[in-house]
Amino acid sequence: MFLNIRDVSINYGKLEVVKSISLEIPKGLIVSLLGANGAGKSTLFRAISGLKRPISGSIWFEDERIDILSPDAILRQGIAQVPEGKRIFPYMTVLQNLNLGAYSRKDGKQEIAKTREELFERFPMLSEKAKAKAESLSGGQQQMLVIARALMAKPKLLLLDEPAQGLAPLVIKEIAEVIKKINESGITIVVIEHNIRFVHGLADKVFIMENGRLAFEGSMSELSEADLVQKIYLGW
Repeated sequence: MFLNIRDVSINYGKLEVVKSISLEIPKGLIVSLLGANGAGKSTLFRAISGLKRPISGSIWFEDERIDILSPDAILRQGIAQVPEGKRIFPYMTVLQNLNLGAYSRKDGKQEIAKTREELFERFPMLSEKAKAKAESLSGGQQQMLVIARALMAKPKLLLLDEPAQGLAPLVIKEIAEVIKKINESGITIVVIEHNIRFVHGLADKVFIMENGRLAFEGSMSELSEADLVQKIYLGW
């Protein structure tokens, strides 16, 4: 299995935030991880990325155990995360922000430059604004930048934490198209998102967390937007 989370529990102090979660994510899909605030979604992302150690269980990626590795090592294995909140380096240029995404790569300047040019083709706006300070970009452009920065690491698995947060409807539609094209290029994607309409038209598979536990797993095609709202917020 591509990503396999086996009976993982995660604490913050004495508070158990993730409780014996087990799930499998196949290669090549867009998967959505849903749940109300406080359900443990972002904490699980942090564990996958190596930023938070589980107190029990294990996480496997391409048949290698990764929960014992450092965040840098996990990134080099092929897992990149775009955290919630468009965390750009505001006083650095777009180009400098992008280059930081390649810090873990060991394949040389030419290969890194090749990836950067490919991303400039995919995100023409970033090429046009390469020398501009990142803080000068709009909210949607900043989201494009942090996604592109993560892609500079050449990941096999991309974790997106609320990529549509705070964006206008037209920009959200554009972000959805970007995510689909990234997936079509061969990258598996897991999305945390509160915008039900956004993920309903995007994801192949859905996992719903409730109070730190896995409450539902299924195909997105089997669920309507109303079904998702009921399962996430009403617990039906």
